[in-house]
Amino acid sequence: MEQKGTFYVTAKGDMEPLPTDDHVHYFEIQASYDEKQQLEHLFAKMHANNKQEGLDIFSPKRHFSESHAQYHRGKDSKLVYELFRNLYLLGTEKTKREIEEMEVLPELYEASHDTIEKVK
Repeated sequence: MEQKGTFYVTAKGDMEPLPTDDHVHYFEIQASYDEKQQLEHLFAKMHANNKQEGLDIFSPKRHFSESHAQYHRGKDSKLVYELFRNLYLLGTEKTKREIEEMEVLPELYEASHDTIEKVK
């Protein structure tokens, strides 16, 4: 069985072995090397999508196209859902409780699937 380590994850996607700032909220997770890599990959995809959205502002063809905007919103919703789902699955009891109290998973699931279906 693969060894799991404890990591503290920020909303920006930083993963630290120990919390480094008392003013930052962390989600505490237990993850193997592969699980950590998958989570890092999801954060990278989300950052890349956000960067593309920013570039679209400078493209009149894309900036004023509602289909492009819907596509990015759907992609964002799906990535955020996957991130929170993974954080929940890998999270400690405290992290799971925090995510449950946020009530984001059902709403994110609906938003990501509804928007993506409309864009198809």
